[in-house]
Amino acid sequence: MEKKKISVQIEGRNYSLITTDDEKYVHKVANEVVSHIRKVAQSTKQLDTRDCAILAALNFCDDRNKAVKKNKDYVEKADKIIQQTNELNRLCKEYRDKLTESMNDNTRLTMNNRELEKRIAVLRHEVSQLKEKLGSVEKGEEKAESKKSEPEKNSVPKEKKISSAKNNITEQSDDIPVNVLSNEAKKTEQELRNEELLGYVPMTQFSLFDEDKK
Repeated sequence: MEKKKISVQIEGRNYSLITTDDEKYVHKVANEVVSHIRKVAQSTKQLDTRDCAILAALNFCDDRNKAVKKNKDYVEKADKIIQQTNELNRLCKEYRDKLTESMNDNTRLTMNNRELEKRIAVLRHEVSQLKEKLGSVEKGEEKAESKKSEPEKNSVPKEKKISSAKNNITEQSDDIPVNVLSNEAKKTEQELRNEELLGYVPMTQFSLFDEDKK
């Protein structure tokens, strides 16, 4: 910005200031200096204008240094607050990510739970069907066993059948005449004679492992 010359009056004296600031701002600063000098002059009436100006300048410097120190403290506090804010933002982001992950896990678990409930319902239906089939099979087996037991009750035991058959045979043999039995015996004797005449020789079977016994 272009520098310009501004004239101000402090305690009856004119001062030419070369500055780039606005003229209103420069006059405002000059008026503040005048008010501080008059304030010092009122507190110590024995001092002349020059001494009052020096004391006012000292007060300005003191105020400025304290303001700078406060400003520095404020800046440091602001930096700490900014760091804490950044840390809180980081933690907030982590918690947000964890919350999102937890919500996704919850959604997945809910879906898995629904799938498991559907499978359980299907399995229960299948179990009920199997129970019905098992009941029908058991009823069929009971009917089959009852049908088997009925003919067993009506049937005659085997021992009784065998004994009755033997009795029938003995009864039949008793009824055969004696001369018929003798004829049968004669037939067998005649057959033996015929076999001897034809040269029938009974064969004896030997094993390969019986050579030593021969």
